[in-house]
Amino acid sequence: MPTSEQKKTSLRVAMPRPVEHALQRLGRDISTARRVRRLSQEDLAQRVGTSLSTVRRMEDGYPGTALHTFLRALHVLGRLEDMVKVMATENDVLGMELVREQLPQRVRTSRGGKARVGRPAAAKEGAADDTDGLEGF
Repeated sequence: MPTSEQKKTSLRVAMPRPVEHALQRLGRDISTARRVRRLSQEDLAQRVGTSLSTVRRMEDGYPGTALHTFLRALHVLGRLEDMVKVMATENDVLGMELVREQLPQRVRTSRGGKARVGRPAAAKEGAADDTDGLEGF
């Protein structure tokens, strides 16, 4: 059975260096935000609903700390919305570029016939006139 030191080592070995640095940075930033707000680690632990040791590990950037603990701490510190904004789809430059690359170069009409421009076929056949500003779509 692995010791706790072996578990820590295996977690760190399997983690990419940029992820490790990001966790440490996030932990430091949470620590700074807590201190700026004049909260002790005990106060933060109580408000987050976790133990003092978990807050200490989170601020140290320990990789075994649950994501929801980080998010709850950000919520208590008033910074959760900033995290949500960072992860918003519209801010995903790479993702949006990949979507653009997959767009077709041109769009062809179906084999059933040419697309009609103007009013929809149902409207031309005497159906009720539904003008909603999207005529032709």
